[in-house]
Amino acid sequence: MIASEKDIVEPGSASPAAPGGASRPPRAARSSSRWLFAALVFSVIVIIALGAALWRQQQLIDAVGRESASRYVKLDTQTREAQNRARQSLSVAQDAADKLAALDARLVESQSQQAALEQLYQQLSRGEDEWAMIEVEQALSMAAQQLQLAGNIQSAIAALEVADARLARADRPQFAAVRRTIARDMQRLAALPSLDVTGTASKLDQLIASVDGLPMLASVEPRRAAASNAPATETDAAAPAAPADASWWQRTVAWTVPWRDALLRDTNQLIRIQRIDQPGVLLVSPEQAALLRENLKLRLTSARMALLARQDGPWRADLAAVLEGFNRYFDPEARQTVRAQALLKQVSAVDLNVQAPDIGDSLKAARAVLPRNAPAEPAR
Repeated sequence: MIASEKDIVEPGSASPAAPGGASRPPRAARSSSRWLFAALVFSVIVIIALGAALWRQQQLIDAVGRESASRYVKLDTQTREAQNRARQSLSVAQDAADKLAALDARLVESQSQQAALEQLYQQLSRGEDEWAMIEVEQALSMAAQQLQLAGNIQSAIAALEVADARLARADRPQFAAVRRTIARDMQRLAALPSLDVTGTASKLDQLIASVDGLPMLASVEPRRAAASNAPATETDAAAPAAPADASWWQRTVAWTVPWRDALLRDTNQLIRIQRIDQPGVLLVSPEQAALLRENLKLRLTSARMALLARQDGPWRADLAAVLEGFNRYFDPEARQTVRAQALLKQVSAVDLNVQAPDIGDSLKAARAVLPRNAPAEPAR
């Protein structure tokens, strides 16, 4: 375009323009090139910044994904371990059931022996003292079976009381030594701590039922402060009014006080500050939360089986794992969590490691009093 303008010469015009006018078009071209280069450099910088931001965002997303996958694998492994423990606990419970079945069989056998002894008494017309000692021996054998097979201290004490009452009704001087021995055994059994199996099992059932309702840290909603429930009008009314002779800036500051208080009140409702020692628990997904709750239920069920089998080691381990799960993954300020932790502490205070004493001295004393010609039944 510039060259064509130079070639066009109007009629009657003078010679070409002066040297000063001929240098203007190249100067304009150089200015346009500078702007174009600056725009290109700016575009490259923007593209590089956007690429770096996108790369950083992708790195964060990949890190969160890897962390979530790792925690999912860990929870899955823990669930499988809990299932293995549950199967082991079921095996232990089966062993306990077999022992109880054996105890029932022994009870039936003892009843059969009792019936046979009664028939023998009727046939041979044994004396009252002889029959009393046979009854006492059977009661003592029953107490020994309760202690050895089931660890039932209360049933053993009841059997000893039956034997002592039978000797008291006979009222014979030769039975005094046997009664003293039975009294010592009853005192030793009564001194042992009582174990409320039924009540403890009921508390474990309550804990199992409450696991699904415990709020997790990953899904806790921010709590509203108590002061935020007050109407905004009360705050506005409590704001100090500016004096009548105040300057314009003082009146402006006084006018913005209600707005500032309202902003602070809304901010307190939206923001919650809480100390969390392990921030990773906030990344637990709903699927992982469901697996965690099932794991805790399996642990509590395993503890219930350990209670019935009176195994103190598995009992302590399962309750400790449940308490750790409560403290780590659930909201410690929620009422449901506080109640569950208190109930779990009550259950953890139960001691299953109670060694029942032997009542062999009472059995020996009773057999020593039996006449030599009486066919005494051996203790089962």
